[in-house]
Amino acid sequence: MKYIWYGVFTIVFSLIILPSIIVFGFNSHKNVSTSTVEVQLVDEGKLIKLTNTPNYENINIFIIGQNKLQKMNLEEYIKGVVAAEMPAEFELEALKAQAVAARTYVLSKEIALGGKGCELHPGADVCTDPQHCQAWESVEDMKKKWGENFDKYYKKISEAVEDTKGLVLIYNDALIVPAYHAISGGKTENSEDVWQNKIPYLRSVVSPGEEEASKYKTVVTVPKEEFISKLKERQPSLKLNSTNLLSQIQDIERTQAGHVKSLTMGNVVFTGKDIKEIFDLNSTNFSFGLQGNNIVITVIGYGHGVGMSQYGANAMAKQGKTFEEILKYYYNGVELIKIEDLFKLQH
Repeated sequence: MKYIWYGVFTIVFSLIILPSIIVFGFNSHKNVSTSTVEVQLVDEGKLIKLTNTPNYENINIFIIGQNKLQKMNLEEYIKGVVAAEMPAEFELEALKAQAVAARTYVLSKEIALGGKGCELHPGADVCTDPQHCQAWESVEDMKKKWGENFDKYYKKISEAVEDTKGLVLIYNDALIVPAYHAISGGKTENSEDVWQNKIPYLRSVVSPGEEEASKYKTVVTVPKEEFISKLKERQPSLKLNSTNLLSQIQDIERTQAGHVKSLTMGNVVFTGKDIKEIFDLNSTNFSFGLQGNNIVITVIGYGHGVGMSQYGANAMAKQGKTFEEILKYYYNGVELIKIEDLFKLQH
């Protein structure tokens, strides 16, 4: 009888229990290996499922001048951005800093990584409009711009891009939005003074050495009557007359960096951005003067003033600073990392 039970147990174990152990064992292993993780690769971006390395090396660019969407290799695109956004005469370390900022920017916009893409052009990660995304130039554009210096400058920019290949800026393990501009006017802006949102890595810093830029200081002269009429086009209810005009400009509020946040003209409150747009000024860091029958607007800096100053970066490079030192100066608390290492970090 005992042998009969041994036989029954052996048959049951072989036909039912052992196969169950094998099946459940393999299923358990499979569930672990194929599990997905939802991560945020971009600061304030969407959560994406990270099962393997995303296809980030080819990006969709909307080329404004050609009115078309084109897929492009990331690093080749960055060469076109650096050529368009920063003078090729700049120091190599400044060009490297620009390359990293440009690469981080486009990847922070890339839809495949959880970015929002280009809001103006569906399906595009970025466009080539510098007022909306980043400027970009084709090789043909570079040849026309540089002429006989093309080979020298293209080699220099290629070196800046290749030496920083794959490097991006992160804050709290996510790609930052690395704002940059031409000339801060001596001090960069806090993000909330320009875009309302307080971003921890976009803090105001002193930016010396920009004075050599030709557009560091510009002057716009406007006849009094034209000055008033342009303001009334924006605000028809404006009450302002040409007599003692400067005394009617009051309550000028400035940011920490010296840019105009708001001011009162006559009976109307304007923002600094309003005045910049109305009179096509280079920045919101401006002041008014009077010369005969004209209003003289003196403007300091070029651009929004947030993030990295390109002329400031070049000044730092001339002092021997590396591209990493430049980037960490203008972007508070960031780290540099290879994009593929960011994926590993998130895993």
